[in-house]
Amino acid sequence: MIQGINDFFRIDALPYHLTGYSMEEIETSFRGAPAMSFRIAEFPQIIRRDSEVVHQSAMEPALTLLSAPEFKHANDEFLKALEDHRKRDHRDCLAKCGSAFESVMKVLCAKNSIPFKEKDTASALLKALLGNGQLDQFWEQPLILIATLRNRLSSAHGAGAQDKVTSEHVATYAVNSTASAILLLCSEFG
Repeated sequence: MIQGINDFFRIDALPYHLTGYSMEEIETSFRGAPAMSFRIAEFPQIIRRDSEVVHQSAMEPALTLLSAPEFKHANDEFLKALEDHRKRDHRDCLAKCGSAFESVMKVLCAKNSIPFKEKDTASALLKALLGNGQLDQFWEQPLILIATLRNRLSSAHGAGAQDKVTSEHVATYAVNSTASAILLLCSEFG
């Protein structure tokens, strides 16, 4: 049914995509013996699809990767960012992209036994990863932009006396670059 809905969106050139279910394995018992069962962790959501190329090469693979159990929190944050993007809540979209990016880096640090603190900023996490991988240090600047957008333009920090205005194209850049950054770091750090 999900594929049929996505075919409908594609045929009518509508800029939307319905994500799949995310399943979670849970331990249960059957007649006193341990058993495993599955439950739905995330229901399908409608997200924006601004570019077919970006959607197929970054967004879909990132959503598939984030459906793994270890990325549950990052997946929740990224899906909320995509929902905010669809609803045109651009400032919250940027905040949640930054959160998803940080969550992925924390999982990758833990998975690779790279020391970090739970309160580390995106900058500290990224430096820790880059210092322990094969990616050159010049990757720090383009990757940290996701956190910079969150810090400067999102609702994560107070606006002060002047309203922060975040345009749609900036939010689109943020979700697409977050998906791409997640894929890059996960490819490097497994």
